[in-house]
Amino acid sequence: MTASSPRYTASLKSPRIAGFRWLTPQDSLDEQIYREILADGCSILSFRGTQTAPEFTYSVGLYLNFLHPELLLMGLHPDTAAAIIARLRDEAAGGLTTEAGSVRTDLFEDGRPVRFIPVPSERYLDYLGRNCSFYLSIFRPTMPSPDFRFPVLQGVWPDRQGRFPDEPGCDPRFVAIHQLTPQPD
Repeated sequence: MTASSPRYTASLKSPRIAGFRWLTPQDSLDEQIYREILADGCSILSFRGTQTAPEFTYSVGLYLNFLHPELLLMGLHPDTAAAIIARLRDEAAGGLTTEAGSVRTDLFEDGRPVRFIPVPSERYLDYLGRNCSFYLSIFRPTMPSPDFRFPVLQGVWPDRQGRFPDEPGCDPRFVAIHQLTPQPD
């Protein structure tokens, strides 16, 4: 994604999230993420799959600019995942919010449903590293579970028989695609 001219600069002076502060970028990827958040409303990052996780794509900045949960999609081609996130970003810019538990049938060309479920905070560091560093100013290191203070929804879809990953009999390959497992350090 190429950043266009900044449209969302209000968050620089008066962020919508209490306690949020823009931190100094740590590297060129941080700089790119910041530019895209200010220009497009969010940055969309894709990562290749590994032996322990499929490829995945997520947003950074939806919560800051629109008070919309950040989004995570697993196992999709990066272009497909980015197009879905960009569509939901554009809807968020228009005031629509994706809620936990909501189901959409208009995100894939074939009309397959996508259900949005909360990402457990204990998986944030495994999959959402750039979000964790971006929202570091509102992080609370409570024990036993850190409070990251920004919501994330994962989009999941059913197997060919129409079973979602949390339903009995779902194809194990679909379960594996959507399952957020701890990643090695």
